[in-house]
Amino acid sequence: MEQTIIKRLNYYYYGIMALALVVALACYFLIVKGIVPAIDPQSTLGSTIQYIIICDLLLTLPGGLYWHKRVCNRLSAEQDAEKQALGYERSARRRILLVSNTMVLAIAAFYLLGAYRSMLWVAAIAAIGWYFTKPTEGKMQQELLPPTENY
Repeated sequence: MEQTIIKRLNYYYYGIMALALVVALACYFLIVKGIVPAIDPQSTLGSTIQYIIICDLLLTLPGGLYWHKRVCNRLSAEQDAEKQALGYERSARRRILLVSNTMVLAIAAFYLLGAYRSMLWVAAIAAIGWYFTKPTEGKMQQELLPPTENY
């Protein structure tokens, strides 16, 4: 059962990267072909886009990781193994989507703001967070262990 859960989670994990590539290509061609004009990063619209993406990063990256940890602590007390596994899958799926959504948005903003480098750095930070959500069987077992008291 663990293998099938990890396999399904990997579809989400690698799907985010595929989505990021599709968004990057689409935004690149929209800018290069002149369909959409580049937005000035110093304009009001450009600044607003940057603020939204940075706030999204600051909220979803640590929030997704912390929320998943809390759910795993609750699930570790669950006696039914199937219920525990399905709860883990749902939580891990949300963690992947929450932590990595900024990567896709920042890549789009990078191109739409005329290759504005700051958005590339934001995408890189989100990609590091995305890397930490990689589902593996060992990670699943470790996260579902009951919390220990370390004094």
